[in-house]
Amino acid sequence: MDFIIENGKKIDSSITQKFFDYSKNKISDLDERVLESYLKLLVILSRKLNTSPSEFHEKLGDYHISQLENEKNKGFIAHHYYTNALEEYKKANNKEKIEQTAVLLEQAKKTIDLKKVSFELEDEKYNKLLNQWWDSTKEKTTQLIENGNSKDIYGYLILDNLLPKAAVLNEEIKPVMLDLVSTMTFDINKNVSKNKSGVINSYSIHINNFSINHIWLVVSKGIKSGKISFESLIDYLKNDSWYGQDFTYIDSNNETQGFNWIELLSPSLQSFFVQTEIDLKTNNHNPQGYILAIDSLVLKFEGLLREFSRMIGAQTIEIKDNCTEERIGFDKLLDNEKLKALIPEDDIAFFKFLFTSNGMNLRNNVAHCFFTTKNYTSAVMLLLIVALLRLGNYELKTKEKES
Repeated sequence: MDFIIENGKKIDSSITQKFFDYSKNKISDLDERVLESYLKLLVILSRKLNTSPSEFHEKLGDYHISQLENEKNKGFIAHHYYTNALEEYKKANNKEKIEQTAVLLEQAKKTIDLKKVSFELEDEKYNKLLNQWWDSTKEKTTQLIENGNSKDIYGYLILDNLLPKAAVLNEEIKPVMLDLVSTMTFDINKNVSKNKSGVINSYSIHINNFSINHIWLVVSKGIKSGKISFESLIDYLKNDSWYGQDFTYIDSNNETQGFNWIELLSPSLQSFFVQTEIDLKTNNHNPQGYILAIDSLVLKFEGLLREFSRMIGAQTIEIKDNCTEERIGFDKLLDNEKLKALIPEDDIAFFKFLFTSNGMNLRNNVAHCFFTTKNYTSAVMLLLIVALLRLGNYELKTKEKES
């Protein structure tokens, strides 16, 4: 019947009605192996008869829930069936079952065991190249710290080739073996991503294996030499970035309004340096010590991006159909043509990797408290500081200040 309905020529409505009546009467006695097919057919028939398919979407949801009764290991399997059931209940607009299933889905995430698999690269040729890169980077950073001043070091973090190219951000590698199996991709909160399926992201590999190590060499050596510190970084941001400009103004009530970005950024950066110096002295790494720094700087970065966008005349708000104003989302801010004309594409790709679902998704994970203590690492803060330096590497002038 489903073949005829989907692929046949125009069928008289009376025949469609007969198919519908037959299928509806049949489902109460059907074996589970064919029940799903009949329910999907009834959804199609309902639409052709211009009647609501909600009843059958709800039954499809019930069918997916029932499949868990015989399952012992309910980790990935439970997630699969609860997700399918939730989609059907939404189509049926059954609010009670939507809420019940959403709760069950959240509980099922706790049983998903996502193991980390590590492997060692044994190819002598590649190991030799990696060792050469590491030795070269150590020597390069040593020369920088010994011969440069604080401004030189911060300039290096802005202008040197530390990051992958923008084209690599969406470059995906999918091993051939994954074509033979079903794959699911989870985010940090164990939500399934439908946009990615079993692919390896080259950008993430480069950041985690090369960029972070390179940045850490610069920062750790700089701190030990006394050339990188909270005081020297704040001094650099005040005098060599647009963050040091005065964005405040006096309103009609003679009150100061606007942002002093140095004041807003200082607590995060001070917290980072305090914890990093402790870690260097104790040869330890305490994730808890980076929580305040990361939470603060992630949220401040969006404010900086909006300030920058306003200053260059890029759109930061939009008017919805109901005539209400709404702030433009982070992703859309980064896609603005005026912003892309000023900021190098490699830096924009880096910002997208850090703050959006294209990569680490820091804004979402921090704002919605998806990070656990172990996720707060010095490496995250190092990347944020590089992003901060790169976004600040401009001189902005307001018409008010010029006049």
